[in-house]
Amino acid sequence: MLDLPDLSWVDDLDAEQLLAALATHGCEVDGDPSHATPGGAESDGPSYQLIPLGDAWLRLEPDSGGRLWGAMIPDARHPDVTNGEPPMRFDDDAEDLLGWMMARADIDGSGQRWVTVMRRPEREAYVALLYDAGTIRPVRQLLVRGVYPDISLIDDGHHLAFVEPDREVTGGQRAIVARADPDLFEESRQVIAYSATGGIGIKPCSVRRFFKMSHGIRSERVWDVVDVRQDPPQPIAVPGAPKDPSLFDMALLDGLPVLVQLYNGDGSWTLMASLLDDGQVMRSWACASGVGAAREITSGVGYAVVRVSRDGEESLHRVDIDGFSTGRSPLLVAPGLLDLRYNQVTPSIGFAATEMSGGIPPFVWYFNRAGECRNDPADIAQRAAGLARARRERVTSDDGYAFDLDLRWPASAGDRFVGPVVVMLYGAYGLDLDLDSDPDLKQWLDRGFAVATPHVRGGGPELRHLAGTRAKRGRSLMDAAAAIRHLRAGVGVVEATDIVTLGASAGGFLSATMVNVCPGEVDVCVVVNGFVDPLTSLVRRDTLTSASDEDEWGDPTNPNDVAVLHAISPVENLTPSAAEALVVVAGCDVRVNPRQGLKWALGYRALGGSVELWYDPNGAHDCWGAGMPRTALVDWVSAAVARRRAKVAA
Repeated sequence: MLDLPDLSWVDDLDAEQLLAALATHGCEVDGDPSHATPGGAESDGPSYQLIPLGDAWLRLEPDSGGRLWGAMIPDARHPDVTNGEPPMRFDDDAEDLLGWMMARADIDGSGQRWVTVMRRPEREAYVALLYDAGTIRPVRQLLVRGVYPDISLIDDGHHLAFVEPDREVTGGQRAIVARADPDLFEESRQVIAYSATGGIGIKPCSVRRFFKMSHGIRSERVWDVVDVRQDPPQPIAVPGAPKDPSLFDMALLDGLPVLVQLYNGDGSWTLMASLLDDGQVMRSWACASGVGAAREITSGVGYAVVRVSRDGEESLHRVDIDGFSTGRSPLLVAPGLLDLRYNQVTPSIGFAATEMSGGIPPFVWYFNRAGECRNDPADIAQRAAGLARARRERVTSDDGYAFDLDLRWPASAGDRFVGPVVVMLYGAYGLDLDLDSDPDLKQWLDRGFAVATPHVRGGGPELRHLAGTRAKRGRSLMDAAAAIRHLRAGVGVVEATDIVTLGASAGGFLSATMVNVCPGEVDVCVVVNGFVDPLTSLVRRDTLTSASDEDEWGDPTNPNDVAVLHAISPVENLTPSAAEALVVVAGCDVRVNPRQGLKWALGYRALGGSVELWYDPNGAHDCWGAGMPRTALVDWVSAAVARRRAKVAA
């Protein structure tokens, strides 16, 4: 057993002492997270985007001064031809918003009213602003303080549904429905759900009379649907108690609300529809089935659009919901991720899908309501020319468990890649990484890296998630190590000459543990705001997410959970390694205590490891290094790999 340095003093640093210690041992990278997230995404495509709303498309585009304008477009094939109405301004630069950044937006089907969620990342604080359209600037109607990002316009823009912190119970949440009217907002507030431990979420349905609402701690969370026109609004249990809100929605059929829902099992999917009346499911029928795993649904008037994954590809299917349809050909097949979130309401004009495939900027596909593509053929051809190579392989862990390894590599390498590989890691909270949604994927590929992510236990759907939580957390490490050995051996289409592990938050835990578990295999390790000392955090309850963290990582009073965390903790099991490490710490992170990253960096350095520490004194959990070059991380890793190769050659 190594004689590790005692770094417990780090846990007792106050905020000022923490920043002083970081300044002593690290390198400051910036200081104001309100500027932007690091770098901003590249875009080689159109500067505008089209959102289907009612009987027209809303075209959103910034002008030369950065102001965002909207216009109504009758046909997506002709995005410059408006319906003749004057453009509307969709952004607000009022002085009281200085220091705030936009987190998300939600728009009513009229295109005349919307909600913008603003965030102060260094405080993890949110406000929501309700606007009506204006031809010079938007007209602010209401400011809702202290909300979470979950807020939606409902009931034709007349009401708001949102989640706010409980005003008396720390960690508690309340779901509220209120009139979207500055004079009636306060007196109309109705509490429709409450939780002392969090877990409440709200997402819109395509039919805005309804919204989706979750309840329960993360491992037990289920989603209901709420009809705002009931008095009072009551949650309606969705058949099968779904845990994924992307798998159900509300559609319209002959003017009546219909619940549309996807079921997965045995390599196939089924779409069911259910007629609702006064909060009750009255009649259900099957609409379609197919091969693969259904991932997402959105709906229109008389139809639903289903996103399906199969063998590393994704496809899009339009399904009429008035009966059972067979023999459908997909509207679209893509080698990467598709996303249906552009579809905000039940549109009669058509629908959209965002494609994020390796090596290209996000590409938005537009379809009319019959499913006919409305994109310019020249844009489609340009997209196809930039696609990278992709593959999904099966890897077997030491205990016989088989899991997926998702891969991307430069098209110029051909059918097989030999070279450096960035292994992106997460594997917690039931989440997997989508490589194609990473805005920096193209950077890695352009620098000659392949990128891989293993779908380890602890991530993904319920069974795989629960197989890697709490006292079973060691299985996540076992799977990640098996993926690294698979890449090193070159038994698939990618052979790694160099391995870079990269993980943020819970992924930082896996990235750091790989240095301990397979030290001879990892050349470079990157940890960003990493949860690398979970047990200390659980005992001290030192973050805003303590309840969900305990559900995920273990009960600090349970001997089995504690024993496992001691055995696998990156801080407690540091191993001397030749791998170069980069640790990024955000000083105002309220989800992962920034003292964790400092402890790991100091411990690794004390054992002779080469570690560089970047700290942002005002950075937040997912917003740090504002103003840095957008290539900063890729630059550092590329240089570290070159240094490692030079040492080996010498």
